[in-house]
Amino acid sequence: MALSGGWWGRAVARARGASGFLRGEAWPWRARAARYSSGRGPGPPAVTELDKADAWLLRKAHETGFLSWFRNGLLATGVGVISYVQSDMGREAAYGFFILGGICVSYGSASYLVSLFLLRRTMMLSVSTALLNCAAVTTVALFWLCAISLYIGRLEVEIIQDDSPNDKCQDKKKEDGKSDK
Repeated sequence: MALSGGWWGRAVARARGASGFLRGEAWPWRARAARYSSGRGPGPPAVTELDKADAWLLRKAHETGFLSWFRNGLLATGVGVISYVQSDMGREAAYGFFILGGICVSYGSASYLVSLFLLRRTMMLSVSTALLNCAAVTTVALFWLCAISLYIGRLEVEIIQDDSPNDKCQDKKKEDGKSDK
């Protein structure tokens, strides 16, 4: 049974001819790759000033998203530091705020990195610029991680208040065996 005859053949021919879906027009990157690689037709479209402005706005929106996540992570970390200092009950809440800050910083950094590679061509970024942005975001996230780990390491050390200077002098006199007369 051949597909070219009957109503089935006519339906396939209409689908190929009318919609263009099976020809690759629904996927412009396929048609573009075939057109450029064949050496025929017009070259790649020229980049206009409007395209450059759109790419610049997309970059700025992308960076703003990362910065807002990072800012929220820093705020949560700061609230954790303050709550730790306030009271014993605040110490338990501080760890929750530290975790919340870590979630914000790590999610913001990860989403920035993934989106950077997905939108690199749309933002008109070269590979070296994208790698530089990745290094900057990773460095900032690692600095946050180092700072918070150093602070958490110091949380367990108790601070001993110093006595007043007069008390130290009196203690020395008593140790020497002399009276306070």
